[in-house]
Amino acid sequence: MVIQKQDELQKIWKKLGGNNRDTLLKFAQFLLEREEADHPPIPVEPLGIPAPPGENVVQALKRLKKNYPMIETDIQLLDDASQFIMQKVLGAPDTLLIEKMEKLFLDNYQRWRERDRSDVVV
Repeated sequence: MVIQKQDELQKIWKKLGGNNRDTLLKFAQFLLEREEADHPPIPVEPLGIPAPPGENVVQALKRLKKNYPMIETDIQLLDDASQFIMQKVLGAPDTLLIEKMEKLFLDNYQRWRERDRSDVVV
């Protein structure tokens, strides 16, 4: 199906004159810009969002999810993070739990980077 559409587009391109080719190219660029605006690329580095003063465990989880948009928040990661929230309910201090959560997200990010590098074809 995609090949048929590419062939069709090439046939149209060959039939068009210079000005109409320019118009078609400008329209394609417009569509590409609109597509990129609707779906911005996912950063490959953490965003570096600092912890606000007095941050609690739930706020830290939200911040870390925003800070690492490249990491898919799979069930295992959310399960691991929810354990820190349960520890807070049981009386553990926020600062200790937030440090552990930051390490959890950093470890997941580093694993993601390693997988990302192994996917690159040289």
